[in-house]
Amino acid sequence: MPAPDQIIDAAMAGALQADAIRTHPLVAWIVTRDEVAYPGEFVGRLVTSGPTSYVMTARALAELQARLPAGLTRIDRQPADPPEVVEVWFPAP
Repeated sequence: MPAPDQIIDAAMAGALQADAIRTHPLVAWIVTRDEVAYPGEFVGRLVTSGPTSYVMTARALAELQARLPAGLTRIDRQPADPPEVVEVWFPAP
């Protein structure tokens, strides 16, 4: 069973991302909407080799985007993405 989600703030998101970049070849934030556990909210989840339990939540997309760490590049939702995916953010090279 996966670990329960840990809701984090923007400062913790930046620290976790910096640590993840040092130890993982792939780091991203996947933004979703209306997950079963978070109805009516946008969720930003840190992803490394797979989804982590670290999430940020917000009622508005712009509010969540403002909490993401600086220096990210946004990728639009792709047709193959699950329906709840809104966008994906990767650290700039």
